[in-house]
Amino acid sequence: MASGLTLVLIPGATLLWFLFFIPLMLVRINQAALIGTMILGRTFVGLVDPYTERLGYHLLTRDFLYEPMGRFLSIPVVGWFRLDDSFVFGGLFMGIAGWPLFFLICLLLVIFYRKFVAAKVKAVFRFLGSKIPLFGKLDTTLAETKTVDEYL
Repeated sequence: MASGLTLVLIPGATLLWFLFFIPLMLVRINQAALIGTMILGRTFVGLVDPYTERLGYHLLTRDFLYEPMGRFLSIPVVGWFRLDDSFVFGGLFMGIAGWPLFFLICLLLVIFYRKFVAAKVKAVFRFLGSKIPLFGKLDTTLAETKTVDEYL
C-alpha cells in the first residue's frame, strides 16, 4: 500500500513511473492492495500536487544540485525520465522520502481493520453467501485468513 501511494505521487506519463511500477508487478506482494491504493490515492493527489511541484522546483534550483543534475541529465537515456521537470522530481522525492510514513499509516489502517472491521465484513459475506453462491466462496476465503492475534 505504501508503494502504491509512492506511485501516486510520481506522474503516470513518465518512464520513471513505469520503472517503479513494472518491478512491483513482478514481485510477490499484495497487488490488489497496491492497485486499490493507487486508485484511491489518485482521487486525492490533486491536493498534494502543488506542494510536490514546489518541492521539486525548490530542490532543482539549489546550487549544490545544479552541476550534478546537469551531468546526470546529459547521459543519453536519462532525459527520458523527465527528472528535470520540477513536478516529476518533487513527486519522486516526496514519494521516496514519505515511504516510511506511508508504511506506518497503512500498517495502522490494516491493524485497525483486522481488529474492528474484519469480523463484520466476514459476517456480511457469510449472510450473502447463504443467498448467492459466489459470496459463499468469498466467505470461505475470508475464513482462511489469519487474525491479528495469530500474526502477533
